[in-house]
This record gives sequence, structure tokens and C-alpha cells, in this order.
Amino acid sequence: MMVQGVSIGEMLNQSIQVLTKPSVETFERFERHGGQREATIYIMLASAISAAVSLIFGLLNGVVAALIFGALGFILPVVSFYLFVFLVYFIGQQQGGTGTQDEVFYTMALFVAPIQAVSGAISAIPIIGCLAAPLTFMLGLYQIYLGYLGVRSSMNLAQTPAIITLVLAFIAQFIIGAIIGAVFAAIAAALGVAVGGFEFGQ
Repeated sequence: MMVQGVSIGEMLNQSIQVLTKPSVETFERFERHGGQREATIYIMLASAISAAVSLIFGLLNGVVAALIFGALGFILPVVSFYLFVFLVYFIGQQQGGTGTQDEVFYTMALFVAPIQAVSGAISAIPIIGCLAAPLTFMLGLYQIYLGYLGVRSSMNLAQTPAIITLVLAFIAQFIIGAIIGAVFAAIAAALGVAVGGFEFGQ
């Protein structure tokens, strides 16, 4: 599958390089190989994998629950990624960063997508998700480190401005994400009640 001249296979190979040989230099080798469009498709594919697992195991709680979990499993990671990248780009500019939006999108996607696919899929599996909690926690910490390297590379920032950018982006993402999550949860709950009431009426 080709995405703007970059195959998914190439993107996976770049992700492997970034994940196994993390450094600013490694990120800089790939930051101009793609842009926002490629990053979006990559993240959507990763989210689709975790969403599919959520959908399958969600069937244990009924069709409605499965559809809700599957939809949220796809939508929330994509929204979260976009929010994080735009925050990094905006805050990074305030810190003197000179990277482009395309560079930030593509750089971040190279490590966020594979980690999202793995951690999202594992977490969606009952029992295994609980047993693998230490692993997903470690992946989360590693993702933060990769985020730091990605910010330095894509925004061309020194160590301190990169740390400030990353911390402020995480804080802002958490606050905004909590609000968005609450809205989605309210909608999901309302849909569940409405469908449940409809089925009961039948």
C-alpha cells in the first residue's frame, strides 16, 4: 500500500529504526519522508487494529457495547494524536522551534502508531490486558522519551525548550482530552440507554 509515494512497509521499517535506535539523528533521517496525510493514514491504521480487537472482545458484553467500544477505540486515538501534534507544533513555535507541521506529524506518527496498535490491542483483551499492564506502562514511558526526541528533531529545539514543549503539550492534551472523553462517554451512555430502552420496548 502506497501513501503519497511512501509505502506502509517503508513506514514500518522507519518505525522499527526509530523504536530500536532512538536518537534525534534517527528521527531527522525520516522527518521529511512524509507529511500530515501519511501520518494520518498511519495512525488510522494503528487505531483500526486496536479498535478491531476492542470490537471483537466487546461482543462479550453485547453488540451495542461492542460497537461503542470499537468506535471509541478508533476515534479517540486519532483525535488524541491530532491534538497532541498540534499542541507540540504550536507550543514548539513559541519556544523558538522552526520545524514544519508536516515534519511534526510524520515524526510523531512513526512511534505513536506502532505503540498505539500494540498497547491498544493488548489493553482491549480481558485478563491479558490486566496482566500486561506493566508492559503497557513501560511502553507509555518509552513513548514519552521518544516524544522528547521527536520534539527536538521535528521542531529543531534544544533540550530545555523541547522538554518545556513536551510537558506543556501533555498537560494541555490531558485537560482537553479529559473534556472530550467526558463528552464521548456521555454520548455513548445516552446511546446505550436509548438502544436499551428500545430493545426493552420491543
